[in-house]
Amino acid sequence: MQKYVNLSVILMAGSGLAWGAESRVTGQLQVQGAYLEPALDGEGRWYLQAPNSWLGLEVLESVTGSQYRAVLEVDLDPLSVDEPVSSRQMFIEWLQPLYSIRGGQLRSLEQRLLADPINHMHGFDGGQSTPSDRFSNALAIDNYSVRNALGLEQPSIEFTASNGELMYVSGQWTFEDEAASSSLQQWAVAAGLDTPEGSVALTYRRNDDFDAGLFGSSILWQSDGLQLGGSALYREDVVAWDVVGAYQAGTVVSKLSYGRDNPQDASDEARYWAFGIDQVFSESILNYSEIRWQPEPEQWRWMTGFRLTF
Repeated sequence: MQKYVNLSVILMAGSGLAWGAESRVTGQLQVQGAYLEPALDGEGRWYLQAPNSWLGLEVLESVTGSQYRAVLEVDLDPLSVDEPVSSRQMFIEWLQPLYSIRGGQLRSLEQRLLADPINHMHGFDGGQSTPSDRFSNALAIDNYSVRNALGLEQPSIEFTASNGELMYVSGQWTFEDEAASSSLQQWAVAAGLDTPEGSVALTYRRNDDFDAGLFGSSILWQSDGLQLGGSALYREDVVAWDVVGAYQAGTVVSKLSYGRDNPQDASDEARYWAFGIDQVFSESILNYSEIRWQPEPEQWRWMTGFRLTF
């Protein structure tokens, strides 16, 4: 994996230099201390973690009214011995004023349009509890997509059209790699509005592994430092949902979240409460402290750390 990532970085950087294209390094580094009660052995434990850290390279080239964009991102876990580097996303995109086409290893429409806009929490339990018990991702969509829907190692093609300002529609087609050929495994569509006061998004995914389609919806409202939002996933029943709120006063952000974060088992009412406070030092650096409580099974965790974004 590391050889593949290093080779891709060299190829993209070399291509950017050869074409005279603009290139920049992007990423996020995060370190946190965490306390989990109870842990897997039934006792409280302290952990040092580096969650939600990643490194990327973006190359941009403009040609006769069009813009081409290549993106390579890898997840980083410098505290992990087994897999310190893993693939995050990699794609090439063709941008026009009213539409765009991208292909490669893509994040799901549900993650980008439903979870990311309302996700105000930064901490992560680091895999010390169940795999689906994620604190950092609203709706646990990322984990849900990897296991049951998208599969990050599968190639996808995505098309997005917009009116240039507020409205957009998107389609995403995911293909399954096989020894002799590639076949369409699933597809998804989305529509939404983006305004200065908030956003609304609707999604639908059809996967051959399920008899019923997956519906999703998200709404976010913001005004004078206050943000209120909610997202949900449906497949014959509600499989995951989140309601969140945040308020910023100066450089301090207070956050509250309530929802159900275990979409793997519709009969398991894995509901949770989460509360956090951010101290924003600049556009790139913040300090956070968050606590999360899950009634069934009864478990709580506290996390505090720093995040650097560039």
